[in-house]
Amino acid sequence: MTEVQQTRRASSSSSLDKHPDVSTNLPQAIHKMSLDPSANGSVSVNSTQNSTRVGSMAAEEQQMQMPKGPLRTPFPFALSSCKPLLRPDLTPDQAAKYDALLSTVSSWTELPNTIAGTGSNSPVTDEERLWLTREQLLRYLRATSWSTANAAKRLITTLAWRREYQVLTFTPDYISPENETGKQQILGFDINARPCLYMNPGKQNTDKSERQIQHLVYMLERVIDMMGPGQETTALLINFKNSSSSKSPSLSQGKQVLSILQGHYPERLGRALISDCASS
Repeated sequence: MTEVQQTRRASSSSSLDKHPDVSTNLPQAIHKMSLDPSANGSVSVNSTQNSTRVGSMAAEEQQMQMPKGPLRTPFPFALSSCKPLLRPDLTPDQAAKYDALLSTVSSWTELPNTIAGTGSNSPVTDEERLWLTREQLLRYLRATSWSTANAAKRLITTLAWRREYQVLTFTPDYISPENETGKQQILGFDINARPCLYMNPGKQNTDKSERQIQHLVYMLERVIDMMGPGQETTALLINFKNSSSSKSPSLSQGKQVLSILQGHYPERLGRALISDCASS
């Protein structure tokens, strides 16, 4: 388990302790907590604490700007001058559709273990309920043109895929051989506070296998972990320098990656930059 995952789990446990009714209806509880800052243990309402935190962040930023020696750890947060793009408020119709989807999701007690729906279902886990945030529901609504039925169907499909693909079981040790050359890196934030995922196909170091796809999924999950408050998207930077056809993904791999990105990570790409493309 990474430090980011441990931090998120600890934060979740703290919130559950302060809201004992969350375990029975977590999506609605998260919705209420997001609307009421005073009910959220992670939000400070003390001006002195806020000032201290801002001063601490400023000091950390200053240290980050003048590192002593090589920087060996990711930037923990974006600079204060980098702000996420604000989304417009929901219209009355959109708010009603969100409430309808929230009601549907809150009623789920079991989910399929495979996308095909074969075999028996299993109870919804706490991890899955934590994944069903207000922002997550809104992303799927936007991706389905605000169709509550289609959004609910796609959410179930994604949760079934996450179970079948065993997304949460990928460990750093298992993924490590794929990234020994640094062909994928997470480093820094863009001007809109999006965490940056760099891809370098020219540094491909393994033969084509399912673990290459799992590596991408693992890195997507980690870049989502790096997103700060109010941020939902990532900046993708692909550098094709020194890449070749022998190192490029196969057609089947390309289709699989596209299916995963479109189906299970909707509304996550905020900006994409491509460099050093080979000329035709």
